[in-house]
Amino acid sequence: MRGNTIVEQVDHDGNTYMDVDISLSAKDLLEVLKTYFPDIRKDKGMITGNFKDRLYSIRVKNITYLGIPHPVFKKRIQISGDLKDFYNDSLSRGMTPLLLGIYTRDDLTLFCDFNIEDFVAKKSNNSSAHVYTEDLSFAAEDGIFQKTDYRGNHITVFRPDCVEAFLSEKFGLEAGLQEASADEDSAFDILDYFTGLPSPVSGTAPAFPGAMPDEIVDIFRDFFLGLPSRWDGIDCYKEMIADNYRNKYQPEWAGFYLEYRFEKYLKENSLEHLIRYEQNKKKNGIDLDLYFPTLMDYGDLKAHSDYSKGIQGNDWNTIFGILGQTDYEHHIYYIICEHATYKDSEHGYETTQFWNRAQGKSNLMSYQKRMKHHVVLSKMHILDINNSNKHFLSMFRQGVNSNGKLREPKIMIDHDMISKFSIYDVII
Repeated sequence: MRGNTIVEQVDHDGNTYMDVDISLSAKDLLEVLKTYFPDIRKDKGMITGNFKDRLYSIRVKNITYLGIPHPVFKKRIQISGDLKDFYNDSLSRGMTPLLLGIYTRDDLTLFCDFNIEDFVAKKSNNSSAHVYTEDLSFAAEDGIFQKTDYRGNHITVFRPDCVEAFLSEKFGLEAGLQEASADEDSAFDILDYFTGLPSPVSGTAPAFPGAMPDEIVDIFRDFFLGLPSRWDGIDCYKEMIADNYRNKYQPEWAGFYLEYRFEKYLKENSLEHLIRYEQNKKKNGIDLDLYFPTLMDYGDLKAHSDYSKGIQGNDWNTIFGILGQTDYEHHIYYIICEHATYKDSEHGYETTQFWNRAQGKSNLMSYQKRMKHHVVLSKMHILDINNSNKHFLSMFRQGVNSNGKLREPKIMIDHDMISKFSIYDVII
């Protein structure tokens, strides 16, 4: 059945487009489950299954648009009033209850597990569980996507080929879906891994404790206002190649061009006593690119597409490990360059072909689906993550490792949460 409202949809490559929703009948929803989930059957009016001797039950609904006047990227499943009865009945029969949504297009099927414990205790007027098209897009691209939002709701979106990986995690047959927590004993040592930076001596404190001082804010403001507002992918690649920049061939060129320009700006203006650009991508390294010597704190540069519903951050354990230090009150600063993105597919794949030729590749269309043609800068944000606002962070895991297990969790700042962290904004 087709819906009536044109809203965001997702194709099998993870791209978004506008169209009406598609809903399946109860019979068709059951057939989808039988196709992809093990040992599905109807038992006393309940959909049940068996995975490696683990019994489970499923309450399944269509994933559709939340409804006017909500944004076009918000979708949901409807939660019936008897969810708690279903939950308790399942437990009494020795089954693990699952609350699933199914998203369907012509050539795409996605499942979304809404952690049922997050909803059974809610009041009856909470009649839906929400998921964004961006969440669906991540799963369509990478196979599986998991997040915990700032409200504490846990969702896992996954393709049919990841059903077994999802169930293995769900039943604790592999590493369980547990929220990461920083180990206080090892968290302090994380400072040792930052390239060339000693751990703070016990009892020392930053020269400028608290909020970022104006002189550092001014550096970022002047840098961004001095940038051209439009970046063309080919021109950016040529500039980085001519300078033999270490990340000159990275496919996500916009973010690396930002790093290239800022690193160069710091050196040319002798500002490294205030901001140092560092990287340590090794195992156990601290994956934050900026260090502020006078603040004794860390930060990162992020290029952020304005159509994205959230800012993907760094490793969850790293962030919370730093914030968990008790020597002084730590801050982590995200410098966000927000931009409009124009896909290379809409411009004859010019950047894609240039990028492949520059590397001597025979396949000139490698990375064609995700390559950006150009970006247009719009805003700069300075975000301050600290112990007072860290509870507004969301957790996400994107994709699976080669062993089939979910990748380590990272932080995410939902778009409507940016104001909780922002200390400075400027229109570019």
